[in-house]
Amino acid sequence: MATTARRPLEGMLVLDLGQVYNGPYCGLLLGFMGARVLKIEPPEGDVVRRRKRDVEPYPLVMLNSNKESVVLDLKHPEGKALFLRLAGKADVVVENFAAGVMDRLGLGWDVLRAHNPRLVYGVGNGFGLTGPYRDLPAMDLTIQAMSGIMNATGFPDRPPVKAGPAVSDFLAGVHLFAGIVGALLYRERTGQGQLVEVAMLEASIMALASAVGAFMDADGGVPDDANLDTVIAARIAVAALEPAGVSKHD
Repeated sequence: MATTARRPLEGMLVLDLGQVYNGPYCGLLLGFMGARVLKIEPPEGDVVRRRKRDVEPYPLVMLNSNKESVVLDLKHPEGKALFLRLAGKADVVVENFAAGVMDRLGLGWDVLRAHNPRLVYGVGNGFGLTGPYRDLPAMDLTIQAMSGIMNATGFPDRPPVKAGPAVSDFLAGVHLFAGIVGALLYRERTGQGQLVEVAMLEASIMALASAVGAFMDADGGVPDDANLDTVIAARIAVAALEPAGVSKHD
């Protein structure tokens, strides 16, 4: 009689605080590997959910299938207490808020690690948890501009061109998934959880190996006169987000 193979993360609990694409895609991949994933949303819902009020937007359905839905107000003491109870039982927390948001809520890595030393805490952000760009808002467009993807996608005699898909969001989501799986293996060996951080900018730059190689090897394969336009596009992309007070990273 044929037996069904168990998926590697069966029996594990993931708390998915992800918003838009980056975090939710990581959570989706963890679910594909067998984990039980709780999608935790604020009372107003995921940003994508709010784009279309009459029905659930298709991207929301795509990236959150096979997850269970939980609404928690992490700014309210009761919501925070409930999250801490869940985190005490969880194997993984995934979030892609702007750097420092979870710390300001009193639910950052140091707090959760003390609460659950075996927890793996995965965070996706635009530019990393340290460095001069740490607090800049980041969307897929911003990262495509600042990483050089728009330059490599453009034409020599035209302005930079954004890649059609949200490539930086999904590249970062895949990297975060891989880092979390590695941290879970580390936990099996040591009993200790870990902080896993993936910056969208770093994940995107690695995908430019061919374009960077063409430039460094002087093959002339990268549009030269789009460079200044790329810098300008990056600054415009960042400036356009700042007034809105973006509180998450795609």
